[in-house]
Amino acid sequence: MAVLMIFWDGVGYGREVASTNPFFSANLPTFTALFGGSMPSLKKRRLSSSLATTTPVNTTLGVEGLPQSGTGQTAIFTGVNAPKKIGKHFGPHPFTTLLPIIKERNVFVELERRKKTSYFVNAFPQRYFDFINSPRGKTPTVAFSYLSAGRRLNTIEDIVAGKALSADFTNEGLNSFGCTLPILSPHQAGKRFYEIGKSFDFTLFEYFFSDKAGHFQKMKTAVDVLERMDSFLSGILESFNHDDDILIFISDHGNLEDLSTKSHTRNPVPLIVVGEKRKYFSDNIKKLTDVTSTIVSFLSK
Repeated sequence: MAVLMIFWDGVGYGREVASTNPFFSANLPTFTALFGGSMPSLKKRRLSSSLATTTPVNTTLGVEGLPQSGTGQTAIFTGVNAPKKIGKHFGPHPFTTLLPIIKERNVFVELERRKKTSYFVNAFPQRYFDFINSPRGKTPTVAFSYLSAGRRLNTIEDIVAGKALSADFTNEGLNSFGCTLPILSPHQAGKRFYEIGKSFDFTLFEYFFSDKAGHFQKMKTAVDVLERMDSFLSGILESFNHDDDILIFISDHGNLEDLSTKSHTRNPVPLIVVGEKRKYFSDNIKKLTDVTSTIVSFLSK
């Protein structure tokens, strides 16, 4: 039994308007097949099929203002109401006073305490390590969480060895920085993600291009981001064990679903869960602070 999670930054429920919501402009055959031809939206917040469910998750957590990545991701990966703790939404990096909480209570640490295995599959180029280790560098929430559990972030060598993935699936971005990696299709990357994930109790992939596309406000870019994710999902599902394994999609705030604005939104985010045991997650995750506790409790049963 394995739980695989895709954290895609900045993806909320939006209106069914193709001119501003790329979910209704893109060709997403894998996503729509999960829900019998439908697509999650503000009008269709709860969808269910024989394969998957989608339910809304609150991102505001009772705090005024627009949700931000630093506090939203802290809430997801620790279960602590980070914006309430510091009195505001904050990002993109975690607020300084939240670092001790992330270090002690993140999902990787909690699973380690329960003798469960976990893995953060993303790999990073040397320039990333140079930045986070520089005097002005800040480590993002997910990477900081993983490092706090005593783990090592993946490098280019791990991609070559077939043990990790680039953030864009294909390695094209890394090659633009001077690497010489083979190009993968998003579908091939999805197959690799699932093969890696079967070896761990919990495996995480972080996808930040969705949030970047929302801020960029270009429909072509946003459509490309979503269609790549759809192909990645098709690779995962090609041999996915629906009886034993769980696949989760979750985000920290809305953004990509409304290209009419450059800012984040207060929209709920869709919790998409695939797998026979998905009801446990859809029943228990109502807000961002429910994610870690639900994963830990599920794997501890």
